[in-house]
Amino acid sequence: MSLSESLKKIAAGAAEKGKDLAELSKKAMDDAADKAKSLAEQGKLASENQKQEQVIKEAKAQIGAYVAENNLLADDEFVLGQMSVIAAAQEVQEKNNARIAELKAAEAAKKEEKAAEKAAAAEKAAEEKCCCEGEDVHVCEPRFCPNCGAQVRTDAGFCQACGTKL
Repeated sequence: MSLSESLKKIAAGAAEKGKDLAELSKKAMDDAADKAKSLAEQGKLASENQKQEQVIKEAKAQIGAYVAENNLLADDEFVLGQMSVIAAAQEVQEKNNARIAELKAAEAAKKEEKAAEKAAAAEKAAEEKCCCEGEDVHVCEPRFCPNCGAQVRTDAGFCQACGTKL
């Protein structure tokens, strides 16, 4: 066998292996696509089941509420027991709501009290603070003219009543 025949034989074998590999690859991709489609459909169906389970729960709750409100099956021990549980739970809710209202009222009263204290403190501070604080001349204390006795501003240069230089 010559070298060229050997090379042709090797090339043909490689081509055959390449075809086989391509077929295996295509089969694997098709299998993966089928599995992905199956998983997607399973997810959609599971989601739909969850929605339907919620519909069932709501319907059962409405049936229960209807039975309780209309006092149906009042002679059934189970229903009577559950009605007692409901009554006890409602009593606890009422007590809790009353306590919540008390706590809110106490908080509001404390808030009002603090606001009143803050306002009183601000008012006191305003009264105690000198109106001319930080100025060179203190003008909030009364000053009188030495000539006529009229009250004048402490920063005035002349008496407004008699004109005397201060």
